[in-house]
Amino acid sequence: MQNIELNNGMFIPPICYGTCAIGQWQQDDDYVVETILTAIKAGYRHFDTASLYGNERSLGKAIKASGIAREEFFIVTKLWDTQQGFQQTLQACEESLVRLQMDYVDLYLIHWPVPQKTQATWQAMEQLHEQGKIRALGLSNFRESDITQLLSFANIKPVYNQLELHPYLTQEALCQFCNEQDIIVSCWSPLGTGTWNEVPVNEKPIADPTIVALAKKYNVSAGQIILKWDIQQGRIVMPKAESEINMRNNLALDHFELDEQELASINRLNKNHRYGGDPDTTYADNMAIDVPA
Repeated sequence: MQNIELNNGMFIPPICYGTCAIGQWQQDDDYVVETILTAIKAGYRHFDTASLYGNERSLGKAIKASGIAREEFFIVTKLWDTQQGFQQTLQACEESLVRLQMDYVDLYLIHWPVPQKTQATWQAMEQLHEQGKIRALGLSNFRESDITQLLSFANIKPVYNQLELHPYLTQEALCQFCNEQDIIVSCWSPLGTGTWNEVPVNEKPIADPTIVALAKKYNVSAGQIILKWDIQQGRIVMPKAESEINMRNNLALDHFELDEQELASINRLNKNHRYGGDPDTTYADNMAIDVPA
């Protein structure tokens, strides 16, 4: 599967291993390390974490224990809402690098938009980029208005915007805007299946009759159909899996192709339904959550 070229000339693998809540929320121990090592052995080289996830240390330990050169990996981490601002961002990035045991991250994201702090935060990220501590700058959960604001002062353009995106929340207008700005869209919770959302599996996209029928047609899992739907439209996906078989299945997408009508049939499943937070309303809740030490 071909890597995707970012607007700064870097290349990124289209399938990422998402590390949020491996085991339990903010778990950071040998189980997390071993799970990530299993993902590395399965073939993953693109890993996504965040200061809030509390498992940067485990990811760093796994990368070192793998015996594979750091340069072979694409590592993403994120700046939490309470860490935004100029000096706070500089400090937060340094703390993430210490936990990861790395000199740099490939991509550093603002986890959620805090518009009154975006300019100072972005200026700090640009400084970190100049120092070689961040190779690329990006966004997460940014709306069109947030991106427009940022582009009005940014000296370095964001390469990427990570969104909750799955067949029940396709965010087509925002995806189109990002594409027009040459900003790659990445999908968190791409299957809409996170156990954290307490929604019965039979109410999630993987159980939708359209998805199930396509899975039967191509003799693949419902999850593979959804991931292929994203990748064929130029998006990055970051499914989380803790079993080796699911890890490998999430990577095994090259042997089938959805046609245009099938892609459109999945697009039509949109319900504008969020399982996670809404950037319009989540600020107060986010500010009440602290990054673990």
